Amino acid sequence: MLKNGLRSFLEQQYPERDLRTWFDPLTIRYGDVEKSVSVAFPHAFFGSWFATHGKAALEQAVRDYISPEVVVMYDTPVSEQPHGITEPPKASAQTEHKQNPPVVNRAAPGSQFTFDTFLHNAKNVFPVASAKEVAKADISPKYNPLVIAGPSGSGKTHLLRAIAHSIIEQRGEDSVFLGNVEDLAALYQDGSPGARFEMRKNIVRKDFFLLDDLQRLEDFPILQEELIALFDAFHDNNKQMVFCCTDGLTAHDFLLPNLRSRLEWGLLAQLKPQDMDIRIKYATAHLKDNQIKLTNDQIILLCQRFDDFRLLQGVLLKLAAFKDLMNTEVSEYEFNQIIEHTDNTKSNPLTADIIIGVVAKHYMLQTKDLLSEKRHQKIVLARQVAMYLTRTLLGSSYPALGRMFGGKDHSTVIYAVNKIKKFIVKNKDTKLLINELKEKCLTATK
Repeated sequence: MLKNGLRSFLEQQYPERDLRTWFDPLTIRYGDVEKSVSVAFPHAFFGSWFATHGKAALEQAVRDYISPEVVVMYDTPVSEQPHGITEPPKASAQTEHKQNPPVVNRAAPGSQFTFDTFLHNAKNVFPVASAKEVAKADISPKYNPLVIAGPSGSGKTHLLRAIAHSIIEQRGEDSVFLGNVEDLAALYQDGSPGARFEMRKNIVRKDFFLLDDLQRLEDFPILQEELIALFDAFHDNNKQMVFCCTDGLTAHDFLLPNLRSRLEWGLLAQLKPQDMDIRIKYATAHLKDNQIKLTNDQIILLCQRFDDFRLLQGVLLKLAAFKDLMNTEVSEYEFNQIIEHTDNTKSNPLTADIIIGVVAKHYMLQTKDLLSEKRHQKIVLARQVAMYLTRTLLGSSYPALGRMFGGKDHSTVIYAVNKIKKFIVKNKDTKLLINELKEKCLTATK
């Protein structure tokens, strides 16, 4: 629970790919010492690499997320660095294939992601019923594929994992491919035709293909052709497929026509955002499980203010972390402090235009300068800062950022974002400037 809360907090500051590299391999739990968090590494070499690449970010996140008084303690001291080791050792291709089989299983028996734990009301009966139907693993697919669509935080991933959980209980773990687009891309990182063919053979041996975050295909355009081949193999063999994506298929104009038409063969089930009554039911159960005492008025205030389900989950995790680490009940003062620093007051949506305008004003430039091909040093730096902020604050994909900034190649955008990241780590003034510009961008939407 603590790790999930920290990750949700870090997602607001760091790209998903960075967190997968330095955060996800960690084991994080409450420490045996009061007001401490314990961190363990998968191996000693990772600890050495982590000291440079993730230690500062993790410790700052713990202080910001829980309390400045909390101390991070490491099971293996991060200062223990073997001579000559500056990066974690890379496995051979053969070893890596054995360590990374073509299944990213996130729905083992006993998982919290089941149909029973999915809270919903009448407006989401249809998508839940559709998901339960395809989870009946003993019959031929009625709806193939099933596409579950909905806004962020509506529960798409929960339903997908609930389907997988049900199938695994009936058929066993080896019958299901479960992962997201980024997981699939990682399996195909060896781009040679022979490796692609072998990976495809391994995947199509499964009886069920469940893929999350279909919208991320915008970041992996070359994966679309492979996904068409996988789709045809599963469909021709009458094997069930389920996909999840934000919004409807028509909103994703980057999809290849052949892939889009195949996805439209089946059933589209649209999930709607969770209502107030569902949020209250979820919050009440979560508070009871963690033995946190809040008044009814405080619970209603939480659920009114945090209408985004993920934000609600995040603030509930923060309350639980505070109680466990401080070993005390959450007072009214602490409750108000926590929700004040996890504010979700209504505002106009932040856009790339707002970010570009704020950065241009700071550097005393015109907006059109940042979108141009001009290579003056001041303009280039401002453009790179704007790209970094847009990526960080909006989560825009690299290809999308390239289009925003005058048709730049995605590799140019990646270089710009990474450059500013390095500046932030190495230069305190740059870090302060970026934080100041972030605040200005967010304030500009009020």
